[in-house]
Amino acid sequence: MVAAVNKLQKSINSDEDEPSRPAHVQGPASSKLHGSSILLDANSTKRKSAFLPYRPQSTVLTNLQRGNTEATFCPVEVTLSFHERAGQGEITEDQVKAELLRQKHIDFRDSHGFTPLHWASSYGQLVSAQLLVAAGADVNSLAPDMVTPLLLAAAGGHNEIVRFLLDRGAVSTHMDIVGNTALMYAAAGNHPHTCNELLARDLDFSATNENGQTAYALAVEHGSHLSQALLEQYMTAVLTAGALGNI
Repeated sequence: MVAAVNKLQKSINSDEDEPSRPAHVQGPASSKLHGSSILLDANSTKRKSAFLPYRPQSTVLTNLQRGNTEATFCPVEVTLSFHERAGQGEITEDQVKAELLRQKHIDFRDSHGFTPLHWASSYGQLVSAQLLVAAGADVNSLAPDMVTPLLLAAAGGHNEIVRFLLDRGAVSTHMDIVGNTALMYAAAGNHPHTCNELLARDLDFSATNENGQTAYALAVEHGSHLSQALLEQYMTAVLTAGALGNI
C-alpha cells in the first residue's frame, strides 16, 4: 500500500491543507479548546460521530497583535496562558524550560483537559509542537473523548504536524471515543494532503467508526470532494497494484 501512496505524491504538493469547514459547525467563540467529539440523536441517547472541530472559532490574538490596526493605545492588557501561547506559536525553548520548573511535566492540562501539545497541534504550530516534544510531551496524550494531538492536527489539516507526530511515535490508527481515526477526521474535513500523509503509513483504509462509516464514506457524506478524489485514487492504485501482483 505504501507503494500505491507514493504514486499519488507526484500529483499532491506538501503545502498545509486549507481549512474548509463551514462556519456554522465551528465551536464556540472561545479561547478554550472544545473537547466534545460526540452528538446525541434528538430522539435517543445513541452516540453519533460528529466531527466537531476542536479548534475554537477565533484565536486569542487581537487585531493589534496581528498588526491589523495601528498601535496607538491599548487599554486592556492581553495575557495568554502557556497553553494559549503554545497554540499561537509564541513559546520559546527558554519559556518551556521555565514552565518545566513550575510544573511536574510539560503535559500539564488546562481546565478542559488539554495539554500544550494538543493546543499546538490544533492550531498548526509546528515549532511549538517540536519544542514541546523535545521537552518530553507525550504525542499520544489523551484529552477528553480520547482525543490525541494527532486527531487535532488531522482535523485541522495540518499535514506537517501530522507527519512530525507520526515520526515521533503517534499511533496512526488511534480512535476517539466513537471510533473516529485521524484519517476519518482528515477525510471529513476535506484535507487531502493530510490524508496522504496518513495513507503513507500503510494504515487500515477500511477501518470503521461506531456507525460503520469508513473515511471514504465520511468524505462523501460531508461533501469533501478533494479528499474523496484522493481516496478514490488511492483505492484505484491499491487495486491496480494488487492485480499486477497476481500476474
